[in-house]
Formats: sequence, structure tokens, C-alpha cells
Amino acid sequence: MGGKLSPLSDAELVAQSQRGNIEAFNSLAARWNEGLYRFIRRMLGNDEEAQDICQEALVKAYQNIDRLRDPAKFSSWVHHIALNLCRDWHRSSRRKMDPQPYYEEGDHHDLQIVEARGDQISTDHEAERTSLSDVLQSVFVQLPMEQRTAILLREYQGFSSQEIAQITGVPPATVRTRIFYGLKSARKMLLERGITEAYL
Repeated sequence: MGGKLSPLSDAELVAQSQRGNIEAFNSLAARWNEGLYRFIRRMLGNDEEAQDICQEALVKAYQNIDRLRDPAKFSSWVHHIALNLCRDWHRSSRRKMDPQPYYEEGDHHDLQIVEARGDQISTDHEAERTSLSDVLQSVFVQLPMEQRTAILLREYQGFSSQEIAQITGVPPATVRTRIFYGLKSARKMLLERGITEAYL
């Protein structure tokens, strides 16, 4: 039955989930788990905590699926849940100060955002990608959380300013301002680390 559900849209799966179809929600969770994890991982800089929070976000989504009024907005709604959990984590004693570099095989987005130059980045291709991801993570965690959130939701998750506004609870104009100043700060920090061409 799960195979029959997979071609359905988010809205259709949400509607079935709201009628008590657990398989429909499992299909939603499988569809969004990877992307949600990547967002949380980059927000926290900690792999183990990101896995836990990703699972917690999906559990909360399942428990509160009846509250979702617009079934087509499941993706932004579950990211909103995850963001609130990330905020709680940053305020709690669970937070670890040393971020862990994040690089997923096959994910070249980091390389599309910045192009490494100079001796500080290894000339070996795999080492370069790992090192670059490390640098980017260190830059992201130094940005104010609001700016980091907006950048990650746009650049990595592909949400529009309007969707990010719904996720974060601020006007779209505020989202755009946060992205602008966040990218400006990120470019400056990247230049200070010897990355001379930034496409952020």
C-alpha cells in the first residue's frame, strides 16, 4: 500500500493522515526526512542532536497533523516545528559549543555557494570539499540565528521569502533583510579565511 501512496501530493497525504491513515504520514515523513535533517544539521552543527531533533519534529508533526489547516503547506509547517526545536536546543544546556563539519557525499551545494582559492584550502578534491564544508559551518554558526535560519531555508531548502516568513513568523521584507545582512557578514568572514571568491 505504501507504494501506491508515494505518487500522491503532500496535500493528499496530509488529508489521508488527518483521517487516521498512518501509512500516509509515513510516506510524508520518508519524503521530507532527509531535507529536514540537513536543515537541522546545519542549524545545530551537531550530527547526533540533529538526528534526535529531526525525529522529534516528525513525531510532533504526526501528533499535531489535525492542526495543519492548509495541507499543501506541510513542508513549511514541519520546518517551522523543526525551527522551534532548534531554538529550544540553542537555549538549553544540550548545546555543544564546537560545531562539527557537515558534508554529505553527492551534495555539491557548498561548492556552488563559494569557490575556494589560496593555500588555506587543500588542492585535493575530496579534502577541499570537506575543508570547505568545515569553513562554511564555522561561518554559519557565527551568524545571528535569525540570519542563519533565513539563509539556510532559502539557499539549501529552496523556500521563497513568503514561505520563510510563514516558517519564522516575520514579514517577508524582514526575511529579505536578514538574508541580505547575513550574506554580507558571511562573505566578510569567508574572505578573512582566505576564500577570495564568494558567491553567497
